[in-house]
Amino acid sequence: MSRSSSPTTSAPLVAVVTGGTGALGAAVARRFAAAAYDVHVTTSHELKPPGYAGSGRAHVVDLLQLEAVRAFAQQFDGVHALVLCAGGFAESRLDALSSRDIDAMLDVNFKTAVHTLAAFAEKLVRGAAAVLVGSQAYEGAAGMASYAASKAAVVSLTQSASLEWKSRGVRVNAVLPDVIDTPANRRTMPAADVTRWAKPEDVAETIVWLCSPAASVVSGNAIKVGV
Repeated sequence: MSRSSSPTTSAPLVAVVTGGTGALGAAVARRFAAAAYDVHVTTSHELKPPGYAGSGRAHVVDLLQLEAVRAFAQQFDGVHALVLCAGGFAESRLDALSSRDIDAMLDVNFKTAVHTLAAFAEKLVRGAAAVLVGSQAYEGAAGMASYAASKAAVVSLTQSASLEWKSRGVRVNAVLPDVIDTPANRRTMPAADVTRWAKPEDVAETIVWLCSPAASVVSGNAIKVGV
């Protein structure tokens, strides 16, 4: 039986995680590996040793180039879990915004996501799930309008994909962290109460659950994670 025929095949289930060498992406990759998935992660830079990311095989892919993502997707017969962790954050007041600021947020958060969904559209098998990473700021946030708007686009993309793929039996959801407890965020906000931040491992647990049979009736949702 081929991988693409069913997510219950005896062959390993396949998980693809974009941004899989970042704090959240690496936690997601580890959790899928612990669940015995064949894990593949993307990165924007060469790794040493090449192809190693700790939990799964790493692939250098420019997610801003749609054809590059399509070429990456072609190596898979079927994918059972697709998690879009690639993204970024920047603050900027409206009165100080530049075109570069706007483009940067749309590129790293929205374009990377829509390119990946487009490239893997025909690779997701019946019963598969995709999870996008949004933000609780998507409804609007002072001092970070471009970031919030790019994450609003991610939430809208989630809902569109869930409707488009419903008849194929492919589920699509988004998780909405507030602040994730990462080394970068601790450096940026040294005075913050980190006890209220979501741990990458906890967010990863929710993501893997959304890709599991236990969440077979959950699709089209934007789920807040954090305390």
